[in-house]
Amino acid sequence: MKIFFYIAAFLISSSALQASEDVDPFAFGDFEQGGEETGAINEDAPQQAEWDNLSDTAQGVMYEQPAEEKNVTGVQTAPFVPAAPKTDSENAADNKKINPDQSLTESFQPEEKKSALPIKVEGTWVDKLKNTNPLATLKNVTSQSDVGDNGNISLEGMVKSRRKGKKRRSNASVFDISGLMLRMKVPQIEEIMQNRGFRKMYEKLEIPNFIRWRNEEKCRNDGVIGYERLDACVVERAKKDNHQYVDTIKFSKFDSQEEIEVRFTSNFTENKAYKITYKSLTPRIIGNSPKAMYLRNIKIYDFWKKINQKYGAPDNKDEITWGLGGNKPFLKANTGFLNLEDPMFRELDYTRMSREDQRFINSDFYNF
Repeated sequence: MKIFFYIAAFLISSSALQASEDVDPFAFGDFEQGGEETGAINEDAPQQAEWDNLSDTAQGVMYEQPAEEKNVTGVQTAPFVPAAPKTDSENAADNKKINPDQSLTESFQPEEKKSALPIKVEGTWVDKLKNTNPLATLKNVTSQSDVGDNGNISLEGMVKSRRKGKKRRSNASVFDISGLMLRMKVPQIEEIMQNRGFRKMYEKLEIPNFIRWRNEEKCRNDGVIGYERLDACVVERAKKDNHQYVDTIKFSKFDSQEEIEVRFTSNFTENKAYKITYKSLTPRIIGNSPKAMYLRNIKIYDFWKKINQKYGAPDNKDEITWGLGGNKPFLKANTGFLNLEDPMFRELDYTRMSREDQRFINSDFYNF
């Protein structure tokens, strides 16, 4: 009985030893830790002969991937393609530092390639243009406050320097006297004067001289005789041809002792105002008594005070005039007197009348 028991134990132990030699203990990672198999062995697993190639690593012994592996899952996988090595420009772009003073787009903007042509610009006008700041050539920059933080001249500094270098002059064409402005027509002036309490005292009608002389010749040719009849014929023809115009109008205000005279151009420039004259008799108080002197000084002081408030300081303090100078509109003041005039507009009226006269007269006798 004991012999039979020893024979059975020997057979069991030999079969178990043979089974253990068929299983590789390193093929399963959890074999040494838990002592149990973590999963069933696949019947289609590769044979032991294909896994004999081993490589040692720092973590332990691992098998290398076989040359041909059978797809067990049935899912098609893309072949592994190694990435191409980066170029020098890409490496430089990865290592480029971002400038905090620039935007992200400007930081990663590719640098411009320098020209390969060996062009020398030193000493030429190109070099001078490159090294010259156009704003630095401006004159009349006297203070350091005109220069900005970056060394360039600011816009505010340029405006200030221009104001310091050149004195500002007044534009008298926008001035008015009691609401009357230059180049206003007769109906506008009459309406304004009526609203301000002025009354029209005088109106003068006029005809250009060359039109009058032409009409006189025509009336004589028609048989008109006598001064009064000839003058009536001239006026009638001028009205018919729209050549008669308002030359002068005077307005007065009796309670304040003020007078305004307006002069106009001819119909060749649409009969507009070119000269406005203002007169006041209030500062002209006669007498040497203390009362008369006091009242006269008060009136003179009030007159110049209102002049300064309305028109500002004069451009020419010696002549007390405002204006851009030359033939342009100007305003001239004196105690109790103002004169607003546009000489350029008056000359334009003369020029147009001269051209109209040359149409009816043959004056081209010169051939040089």
